[in-house]
Amino acid sequence: MGTEVPQAGRGRVVVAAWTVLTLALAVVVGCCLVAPGAQAAVPPIPGSPLDAYDQHVPYDVGVHKIARLAALIAYILMVATVVLGVVLRLRFMQRAVNRATFYGAHMTLALSGLIFGGIHGVTFLYQPVWRIGWTELTVPFISGVQRVPVGFGIVGTELAIAVACSIWLQRRLGYHRWLRTHQLAYAAFALIWLHIFLVHPEPRHLNLVSVGIAAGAGTVLLAFLIRVFPSRSRLRQHAFPGSAGAVK
Repeated sequence: MGTEVPQAGRGRVVVAAWTVLTLALAVVVGCCLVAPGAQAAVPPIPGSPLDAYDQHVPYDVGVHKIARLAALIAYILMVATVVLGVVLRLRFMQRAVNRATFYGAHMTLALSGLIFGGIHGVTFLYQPVWRIGWTELTVPFISGVQRVPVGFGIVGTELAIAVACSIWLQRRLGYHRWLRTHQLAYAAFALIWLHIFLVHPEPRHLNLVSVGIAAGAGTVLLAFLIRVFPSRSRLRQHAFPGSAGAVK
């Protein structure tokens, strides 16, 4: 009878994980199927060089390259941050490397990712075609150009900043409550991934960048599933709380 609760809990986790995976794959496949057919009929991509040419607005190619490079670096750092965060929870990895080393690398990668993400956002202040000021850069869903994709990126970045800053509130919140707050990093990554996927057609077509973006998203999804699936030891702890006598 003692194993009924763990099996039920594991069943609910399996269903939730596969639901998330199915929805994510459905969004990716749907967008990839719709985008090629619609691309021929749509006007220039908002904020693109061709859009700037049509509006007779100057466009700085150098700023565009800086924004693109900062975005790619920030994405790689975000993936590495999430994966290293999951590694921190896997005790068998700590036999090879000290936990404090993992923790320091995790914090360094997170801070670096936020810095490059901030650089990516600030560069758009210098592209007149985007018509973005400091208000549009900090308040989501008010920008006139690509309002929804840009809004996803702003919300995801601000949520990631809040998750990073929550480390200073760990003592006040308590470890378990703080851990639940820290796990919002998965939601932040999902929002930023939506921003990347929707703001430009490049990630929706087969090329080196799209393969890298898909690989990063798949790595984070795998890390999320590893984190969600409870280990046998954790299931036993939840099923038999208390002393060893309860197991008997």
